[in-house]
Amino acid sequence: MAFLTDYSYRQLIERVEIKNLDRIDQQFFKKNIYDNDYLYYFFNQLDLKKLFAEKIILSDDNTFVLVHKEVAERKDNTTYVLEIKGKVKYHKDNQCVALNRGFKNFYMPEPIAILAIEDSVKHEKIVGEIRQWFEKNNYTVQRYEAGEINDKILTADFNNTFPKKFDIEPILISQSDKSQFQWYIEKKSKGNVGIEESFDHNEFIIKIAELLKKRDFICNSRTMQSLSKYDFLVIRDNVDILNYINESLYKGYLRNVSDVFIDNYGIERLKEFWSKHRELKIDAFNLLSVYFKWTYNFKEKTFDEIYLEDFNLKACNLCYARN
Repeated sequence: MAFLTDYSYRQLIERVEIKNLDRIDQQFFKKNIYDNDYLYYFFNQLDLKKLFAEKIILSDDNTFVLVHKEVAERKDNTTYVLEIKGKVKYHKDNQCVALNRGFKNFYMPEPIAILAIEDSVKHEKIVGEIRQWFEKNNYTVQRYEAGEINDKILTADFNNTFPKKFDIEPILISQSDKSQFQWYIEKKSKGNVGIEESFDHNEFIIKIAELLKKRDFICNSRTMQSLSKYDFLVIRDNVDILNYINESLYKGYLRNVSDVFIDNYGIERLKEFWSKHRELKIDAFNLLSVYFKWTYNFKEKTFDEIYLEDFNLKACNLCYARN
């Protein structure tokens, strides 16, 4: 029996592909995912395949074959000081301390994040030096949590060390602790995959109906309905968005969108629309995920270790040490 955190459970779903399934249309959605004509329109193809993969994993449906999707090596996220690396883990012991360890790290200061766009070579060099600086000064999560170091100490030392050397802006030091640059980040883990204490099907239906009404309100034309599928672009810069939209128009993917619509509507208004749509879509996705967990009795679900290994998850070293 293997135990997953919420993060590793989501990663498992990310790593699954359904063999010989190119596209999920509305009829397939109604028959195999959830029987509602309008809920289908919340999601793009990537979303739909994730939903279907989760349902298959939980239902043990052998009608469709799951195959491992090749996942690129985890890239170094230079947003954080402590390098994130290694395989996604599953746990053999439900008492493993790593199940509830969560995510703990330090943010790179804003002047460094800006460099990633302006000067990638300089950015890479200074990120490396900041990481060495943290290590040399023993600036650890443990010392931060114990109160031995804090945001003011880190900021003052940073300002004395890096701005002059690399010709970057210092971090502003506030007189208020609350307004200070927050170096430390902590995301709590729920341990084994979380599931609601109870499930009310009538309440679920009401929430789905409310989401459908909200989406119908913001997607009040065929143009907005078509553009809603592109809400993943909200995190891109304006140039990327325009290029992607223009290419889609050229290839005929956006048949209900005029080639002058974006100019008239405006990029910022479009981003606001996408942000609202993404919020609704995430709520709908999470509701269906909870529905699947209760429908297929997730509390009794066990994951075979060989099955998880097949999908590129690895056993936690701490669990091996305990066993």
